[in-house]
Amino acid sequence: MGFFDRLFGGRAKTAEETRFPGEKMVVKAPMDGIVLPLEQLPDAMSRTWTCTGSVQIGDETITCSGVHGEQTLKEAFAHSCNAAFAQIAEELGADTLRRYTEKAGLISTYSVDGLPTVKGTFNWDGITAGQLGWAGVGQYHDQVNPCAFLLWMGAIANGGKAAEPYLIRKTVSSLGVPSLPHITQHTGQLIDSRTAATVADFMANNVTETYGTKRFPNMELCAKSGTAEVGTGQTPHAWFAGFLRNEDAPYAFVVLVENGGGGNAVAGTVAGKVLNVIVNGY
Repeated sequence: MGFFDRLFGGRAKTAEETRFPGEKMVVKAPMDGIVLPLEQLPDAMSRTWTCTGSVQIGDETITCSGVHGEQTLKEAFAHSCNAAFAQIAEELGADTLRRYTEKAGLISTYSVDGLPTVKGTFNWDGITAGQLGWAGVGQYHDQVNPCAFLLWMGAIANGGKAAEPYLIRKTVSSLGVPSLPHITQHTGQLIDSRTAATVADFMANNVTETYGTKRFPNMELCAKSGTAEVGTGQTPHAWFAGFLRNEDAPYAFVVLVENGGGGNAVAGTVAGKVLNVIVNGY
């Protein structure tokens, strides 16, 4: 099955209609804090959150990958701390998270040269406090189309508006003449420009403090990993998404390895190999 067959939904109207046997058009994407409405948390940059390895919210115990102790928002983002972002989700409430998820375009459909993408799904109806905590870290029923997430990365990189994607069919004609340049179209404002700048800096910090720069030489990289649990006995989906600040390579990217394992270890390694070809030619 081709990549675009799996990513785009043709003319069908629902995910179910466009799903191939054994395939999902939208997939789990736990990106703790990536939809971060900082303007709704005016003291966010001066506060700290404590992680003891888990936090009780309602009737749910939100577990974390480690014990991170007292941490700033920037540190919690770098740690992918479930405890911190579950608490933030509870504080913001379902209505605020719904509004910002919709504004971010993560449940929108996009047309890529006439091919509509399948919408993501975030189930807010009747959600309990504990379920909202899990939703805040990208679990519960959160699912997103990789193309929508790609535009979200572009919006963070570009002050809140993303370049709309299109398919590159060829770069030169049969006679060797370069193709005409594409006129870039942009989305509306998906994220506040000041929030976008802050999240971009957080993502740059992730690379230097958590992922390491060795796999990404000569790159001004901003990135966020995700490891999406998809059910008992199943290997998680591996995500690694971000963008380059290099002026000569201003690209956003999303790497998804279904049932691949750890986001940074697996998808991050794939991203590094592809980005090395783009930036360094090897």
